[in-house]
Amino acid sequence: MQSYFIAAYIVAWLGICLYIAVLALRLRAVRTELVAVEELVREQQEQREG
Repeated sequence: MQSYFIAAYIVAWLGICLYIAVLALRLRAVRTELVAVEELVREQQEQREG
């Protein structure tokens, strides 16, 4: 019976780690997109000023 608890504990921690990894990948993608949007806004502001 105790081996089921250990297995469930391991599976739960693996799930949590996987979830955190997926969130980290999504965060990286959002940061990359934000940099691209900031660059586009900067270019548009320069065109309006110049």
